[in-house]
Amino acid sequence: MSDTTKLVFGAVLGALYVVIGLFQIIGAVIGPLPGFDAFYLTGNLFSGFVLLVVGAVFIAGVRKLAAGAGEGAIFVSVGVLLSVAFGLVELLALCAMGVDAYLVGEWADWSAADSMNPLLYLAVIGAVGFLAWGRTFLRGLSAA
Repeated sequence: MSDTTKLVFGAVLGALYVVIGLFQIIGAVIGPLPGFDAFYLTGNLFSGFVLLVVGAVFIAGVRKLAAGAGEGAIFVSVGVLLSVAFGLVELLALCAMGVDAYLVGEWADWSAADSMNPLLYLAVIGAVGFLAWGRTFLRGLSAA
């Protein structure tokens, strides 16, 4: 995958992470934002900070790629890895909540949609990037 593609991918995903992270933090401070229910913005302060950190890694990579620095692609790759890692953590937490609801006997009242988090659906986009150039990135790690 070319550096231009990584630049565009990192810019789009970085902007999404930063904007949704800010919405999460604002929602935690002032309450749920009306009209944003479809994006599962729960107003979780810690989730918002995680989203901002991952977005900052993407944006740093985009700035370095735009300046022509070679390590910018590494920042975008690390952003993708962080995206997928936090998405997997959220997926495990979602499964744990489902198992807990089943064991307690509240399975009929539990909904996976109520437990969704932006980290989960943004990780799907990050996983696409990982599948696109993950093999090359991992090969470079093993050579180092």
